[in-house]
Amino acid sequence: MTSVCRSEALRFWKRLGCTSLTFNAPMSGHTGPELAPELERHGVGMVILGGYPGDDATYRASKLVARRRDEFAVPPDRLPEELSRVDVEIPVAVNVRFADPREAGELSGELADLVDVVEINAHCRQPEIVRAGAGEALLEDRTRLIEIVEAVAEHDVYVSVKLRGPHPAFEDALEALRDSSVDVLHVDAMKPGEPTYELEYVRAAARVGVPVIGNNSVRTPEDVDRMFEAGASAVSVGRPILEGDWDVLERLVRYTVLRKSSEGAGLART
Repeated sequence: MTSVCRSEALRFWKRLGCTSLTFNAPMSGHTGPELAPELERHGVGMVILGGYPGDDATYRASKLVARRRDEFAVPPDRLPEELSRVDVEIPVAVNVRFADPREAGELSGELADLVDVVEINAHCRQPEIVRAGAGEALLEDRTRLIEIVEAVAEHDVYVSVKLRGPHPAFEDALEALRDSSVDVLHVDAMKPGEPTYELEYVRAAARVGVPVIGNNSVRTPEDVDRMFEAGASAVSVGRPILEGDWDVLERLVRYTVLRKSSEGAGLART
């Protein structure tokens, strides 16, 4: 499969209902229903909530993680109720840590009326989450990763997978995802040991042939341009939101506003 063409990716985001190609990054313990309206006010094209535990194993692990940091230790059977409190008009995605394909399918069926995108968390590196078989563990257990993707895809939601580029199994996971039902790849392109991104991770993800969200250290329009040139069609922002630096977010939102449907695929600034 070859890289998805840019116009096709832009049409995907427009069909979803995004008005900008800047989204928030999911940050467990922070990006919950209460923050969603504020993110919408600042113009993000899609709210990405989570990450939340999606099954018994990840719920137990999340409770352990919550002892030392902010965390969404919400029981999976309460997640639909949690997400029912989201009050925004823009598309909503939820990042979920799944270890069990059967439970992933069951929960996604309950979430289908509440969100537009279920994002499978294959990027979390918290030891408790990895030991539970979720997060980065899925990059190494590609069979189970694909089983989870297909279980989620049985329901009326788009399927995203968020991956961590620096992981040794990153490219093997991308290869496994090529023939799966994944709709979006969300790439943490962190460059190890440096406060910036490695664009090769984005390029590799773009070759899978689905829209790519570029994440990590995106703070300026120039960063957006580099991500887009590497093959991303949207970006997500995390740290500026944690820091309350809404000016950074709004600048990127304005830079990535999509044209109205009548004007065809493309950015309003082009």
